[in-house]
Amino acid sequence: MRRLPWSLCVVFWCAPALACINAIGTDREGRRFEPMEYTGEELVVSLSPPEDRAARAYRAEREREVIAAARKSPDLRTLTDLGIVLLRRGRHADAVRLFVEIERLYPGRYQTAANLGTALELLGRDATALRWIRIGMRRNRDAHEGTEWLHARILEAKLALQRDPSHLAMRSVAGVTFAPVALPDLPTVYPAGNDGRPVAPDQLNLAFTYQLAERLDFVKPEDPIVADLVEDWATLHLAGGSVETADALYRLALRYGAAPTPLLRRRQAKAREILAVDRGAGDGECPICRHLEPPPPPQR
Repeated sequence: MRRLPWSLCVVFWCAPALACINAIGTDREGRRFEPMEYTGEELVVSLSPPEDRAARAYRAEREREVIAAARKSPDLRTLTDLGIVLLRRGRHADAVRLFVEIERLYPGRYQTAANLGTALELLGRDATALRWIRIGMRRNRDAHEGTEWLHARILEAKLALQRDPSHLAMRSVAGVTFAPVALPDLPTVYPAGNDGRPVAPDQLNLAFTYQLAERLDFVKPEDPIVADLVEDWATLHLAGGSVETADALYRLALRYGAAPTPLLRRRQAKAREILAVDRGAGDGECPICRHLEPPPPPQR
């Protein structure tokens, strides 16, 4: 799914913002590390931040600017921005019509395919939405930080649930499996990414981050697909990320309707057990963290 472009500057995993974040995480051994992203409740809040009066006023002013620009000079950029405003205002059918027209006028853009897929999903046309999300992935394998494969899996799960309400009973939306123990290791098999190859652990974490940050703007509790995704994301952090984040995400999964199974409760208890012991030491490990490449040396 796709957020308003003017909101992207506050998404916490963008590279410029990472330099300002110095959160501390705790790994499964109780050791400290710097994940360079929000952890725990701060991460959960960042996924769907509340809007204050100033933010609402800014958004309203920005929408007026977008509408005026599209009227004055309708082109690919201004019409795309207008379509996203329509999505934000809940005018999903109008957004679909506009993105179809953009595709006719400016064919072949992956942004149009992604936006059209999102608009169709919000309109309840999941099968057609899935087709357009896949078209967008073919047009640009790196679209949405390479995470659109998870959007496609979400749509596949929605369609499967329409046919069989018990579809998720023994399946993971993201396609990951953890050993049924309180403190599992990372998965040994990973789902296929945009390019058809298995994603790495950090890419799986990024896909959860990106796709859920966008989805939680539109999907409120309870929702079985979001609950499944968040529970798997929590377990991914318990296995190889921030235990603070795992603890917070398990609570979020329960709010979205995850079943409070004995296994989930044991994992919550294990996370809190780890966090209760302050070892205070560094040198922790985070195999699922996204490590930025260092800048190139200056040219002489």
